[in-house]
Amino acid sequence: MLKNYLKIVWRKMLSQKIYTLINVSGLAIGMVTAAFILLWVRDERSYDRFHANADRIYRVYQVFHYGNYHLEQTQTPAALAAHLKQDCPDVELVTRVRGYRDEQLVIAENRKFNERGLGIADESFFRVFSFPLAAGDPATVLAKPYAAAISETAAKKYFGSTEAIGRVLTIFDEDYTVTGVFKDMPNQSHFHLDVLCSFASYKQYQQPAWGTNVFKTYMLLRENGRLEAVDAQLAGIVKKHMFHTPQEYDAVIAKGNYTKFPLQRLTDIHLGSQLLWEFEANGNGTYVKFFTIVAAFILLIAAINYVNLSTARSAGRAREVGIRKTVGSTRRSLIRRFLFESVLTAFVAMVLSLAALCILMPAFRNLVGKSWLELPFIQNAFLLVPLILLAGLIGVIAGLYPAFFLSSFEPVSVLGGKFSRGLKRSGLHNGLVLAQFSLTVLLLVSTMVVRKQMSFIQARNLGYDKDQVVVVRTYGELGEKLSVMKDALGRHPEVVSVSASSSAPGTGFTNIGMGLEGATSATGTNIYLVDADFLDVMKMEMAEGRFFDRKIPTDGRAVVLNESMARKLNERALLGKRMRIWSDGVHNLPIIGVVKDFHYESFHEPIKPLVIVMLNGPFSWKEAYLSIRVRTAEMTKAVSEIRRTWESIVPGTPFRFSFLDSLYDAQYQNEARTGRVFSIFTFLAIFVACIGLLGLASFAVEQRTKEIGIRKVLGASVRSLVLMLSSEFARWVALANLIAWPLAYYLMTQWLKSFVYRTGIGVLPFLLSALIVLGVAALTVGYHAVRSAVAKPVDSLRYE
Repeated sequence: MLKNYLKIVWRKMLSQKIYTLINVSGLAIGMVTAAFILLWVRDERSYDRFHANADRIYRVYQVFHYGNYHLEQTQTPAALAAHLKQDCPDVELVTRVRGYRDEQLVIAENRKFNERGLGIADESFFRVFSFPLAAGDPATVLAKPYAAAISETAAKKYFGSTEAIGRVLTIFDEDYTVTGVFKDMPNQSHFHLDVLCSFASYKQYQQPAWGTNVFKTYMLLRENGRLEAVDAQLAGIVKKHMFHTPQEYDAVIAKGNYTKFPLQRLTDIHLGSQLLWEFEANGNGTYVKFFTIVAAFILLIAAINYVNLSTARSAGRAREVGIRKTVGSTRRSLIRRFLFESVLTAFVAMVLSLAALCILMPAFRNLVGKSWLELPFIQNAFLLVPLILLAGLIGVIAGLYPAFFLSSFEPVSVLGGKFSRGLKRSGLHNGLVLAQFSLTVLLLVSTMVVRKQMSFIQARNLGYDKDQVVVVRTYGELGEKLSVMKDALGRHPEVVSVSASSSAPGTGFTNIGMGLEGATSATGTNIYLVDADFLDVMKMEMAEGRFFDRKIPTDGRAVVLNESMARKLNERALLGKRMRIWSDGVHNLPIIGVVKDFHYESFHEPIKPLVIVMLNGPFSWKEAYLSIRVRTAEMTKAVSEIRRTWESIVPGTPFRFSFLDSLYDAQYQNEARTGRVFSIFTFLAIFVACIGLLGLASFAVEQRTKEIGIRKVLGASVRSLVLMLSSEFARWVALANLIAWPLAYYLMTQWLKSFVYRTGIGVLPFLLSALIVLGVAALTVGYHAVRSAVAKPVDSLRYE
């Protein structure tokens, strides 16, 4: 019997090649799309869950609110950890972690390396987090000053092997002894560090200072610990330690201002946190939920499309059923045969989808930016079993309706030619058109809005000119050679101007405590250290006062504010007043100017208060970047000359450069990637919807074949027949637009809220999506309609 079933199904596939191709490809595309989406969703939801105590680890973040100034950031003071451990009995362990956002210079055995994964951590780091050590004791590896733990990848990079214990790395002009080697941090971690310097190495963080916010603080809650108690105790820490007296705290609260340290579950960070100063760009929980629904829906549509295509060919198989029943076949045997045909089709589709998954996997990794993704069954062949079962289940679900529908035909009716007159379009078919195209419209609108926002970002005035600026990472290596380097670069005809700074727009910056002179408490404020040429290189404008002048010696101990900082201070006649800065002591520096606001962060953040200070002034910090404006027509030549000059002045130090516009664009990698993903899924949704519509159109035309013949005999034109056959589908597609538009508007409004500076949605995405979907539907339905309308009436009247 099985051999007979296989022979019949094979003959059926060969005799109806087009419909077999559509059936198999529709199911295969649905499976591939759903598999890729669910693979991505699975990875996104797995972040930080590998830690043994993941359910008890929380991150403490900081919230400032002073007047109209509100800030939520991951950075906390170094002093917080000690009080958290001391004053909160429900806390078992606390650890501090600092990660440098920019590349740092690491010297190993007289060789210089760029290190993007440099950080600082205290001794409890490996007891809070489950990063296994290949060598070293988790309890003591970071206990001593000038100790370092490095990853296996870093050990191989610096020393050629993982045997690195006792060897020396030079970091920030200090020698660190390697005391531990840890396994590379998993891809599904919300931070990735390769070199960890011991917290005890930094004396400036040992004092109980609350003004410098550079550490992320994590705590391990005791088993059965009370989270509510820790929240209350953190509020007590703020009142007791961050203010000089309780009266000062009460005065701040009375004005509606506050500082808080809320708690955030570790496993919620990747998909639920968009705070300032994240280690890395996090995911988006809304996208994960949305694409999960899309995956399920596309798979469901693919299965129901099979139903439509099967029932669309029902008239052609009605006589087959009638003859089989006449010669003795039972309804049960027919159901088994039709189900077998459906399951076999699903298995063929599954084989094709597995092949497509393997072929397309590299492209998918690149699309979503996850190079580590692997197909589970490649690593474990046993996982093919659930896939086979899933294919069987899809085949059964897809085949149930056609099997029962086809097997229900009465021999007398179908052999007498009464089949088509008794069959009507079902609500299932109409509902499918509605659901298919509603999803397609939703994806189309989303894609257009994402692209519109990215275009808005590119076109907006940033407050500086990001074009034709080469940014060179210096790692503080220039020092006394800085003026020599600037003079040498300035002599090149391709170079317009050169500036040195501690940060560049799109890179990191430092946040320290500041306030006007006379203030008794500090508010975390961002700070840039620059030289006198920074304004000219960036082409910024002054709102008030002047910028630094190298000819005025006192400018070395002065500050320039941005407009946001001036508004925050809410003082008239700021020029001449002094800023009090808590860092390496207390500095009172006169204000000499206010620069117009510029976007030194992404559009996700408002322009925050910024204080600009001269390099080589009150702080001992070294320059980290050279920003070099070059002439447009000579960009390639200019970079070559810059490299040659760099290598002659600081030989042996890696030459690393980027363009300022690239640094800026890098802040929106997630958004750009989301736009590409939306585009791909939109195309697939349209394709799957067209397959379903093809089946529905075939079904509708087939049922009206004789009607078309009669209308043509009575004088109906081809145009009127095409319009008649297409109008019903057009109504359903139009209704799908009306259903999808409100949902798309809501989702895209919520997405745009993640940008402080954003475009409006407008009506164009909705109108374009409607035109595209109607056009696709018209082409798909029109194909069948035209073919039927131009057929000879005599053939139509003899049909069935």
